[in-house]
Amino acid sequence: MSKLGPDELIPLYQRERGQPEPPQTKSFKPYRPVVRRSLIFRPVVFVPVLVIAAVGLFAGYIYYQFTTFAVKPRLEVTDPATDLIATTAEVVLRGITVPDGRLTVRVFPGPDTLGDIRPDSDGHFVVTVGLKPGANHIEVEILDAAGKTNRVSRSVQYQAPAASAAPPQLVIEQPANGGKVTNTPVQVSGHVAGPVASLSINNSAVPLNPDGRFDTRYYAPAGPQTFTIVARSASGTTIEETRTVTVAYTQAVVTVFVKGGDAWLLATVDGSPATGATGRTYHDGETAVFSGREVRIKSGNAAVTQVIYNGQPITSLGRQGEVVERVFTQ
Repeated sequence: MSKLGPDELIPLYQRERGQPEPPQTKSFKPYRPVVRRSLIFRPVVFVPVLVIAAVGLFAGYIYYQFTTFAVKPRLEVTDPATDLIATTAEVVLRGITVPDGRLTVRVFPGPDTLGDIRPDSDGHFVVTVGLKPGANHIEVEILDAAGKTNRVSRSVQYQAPAASAAPPQLVIEQPANGGKVTNTPVQVSGHVAGPVASLSINNSAVPLNPDGRFDTRYYAPAGPQTFTIVARSASGTTIEETRTVTVAYTQAVVTVFVKGGDAWLLATVDGSPATGATGRTYHDGETAVFSGREVRIKSGNAAVTQVIYNGQPITSLGRQGEVVERVFTQ
């Protein structure tokens, strides 16, 4: 038999005796205040949060390291801005980089190295680099305080000027400068040495002998005459000499040239037949000189007979086959 408490036994007793049950009184339980529970870190929650935080920190560290070491230090070569062709044996490099870096410049072929170059406080730098003839590859490298590097290169083609060839040597033997030449052509003679390609006198080419000697006669009128002798090497180097002489005539000097055929000639000097030139045929290319107070020339073929009289040329005495006589006096 179960045990009942007073609160249960009294109603039962009253019902057996037929007594009405007393009205029940309502009881009210007081409301408890709403209390917000704070987050409680239990192991099942704490461990995933810790793992996520660790993974995030590691990923952030990796990103920082990557961005720190992946970005190269600044390096700009502003002059020369591009590859170039140089005509001097040096080129000046100008540029800007990080102020705390160390520059190294290498030049290939070689290589020639210029190291431990410090930029100024603004990062500017100036470096003079020597060049070799031909292609030069210049590499500029910067190493910053964090150990990162950056490189910029330029190609410079150095066209070295051709070495100046030694000038030819020129020696004038005749005429003497300031001298006087009477009744004869002016003889210009001498020799050259060294790398001589050509010789000219008063802008006219003069042949050279194999030993470098030259000898040329010039028929000039009376008065001062200047002769400019120029020797020129194959590279264009020249040497020049000038001689000035005075030409004088005290007689009639007649030089006869037979060109383009044969001609019968008769020459008399001061009324007498010229020695060895009386009444004979001169062949193409022959020359004769006659001088005196009066020189008389008779030609059987005037067209091929040319005369220079006291330095003044006369191209021909007349027509083909024509017989002509000319008199020249002083």
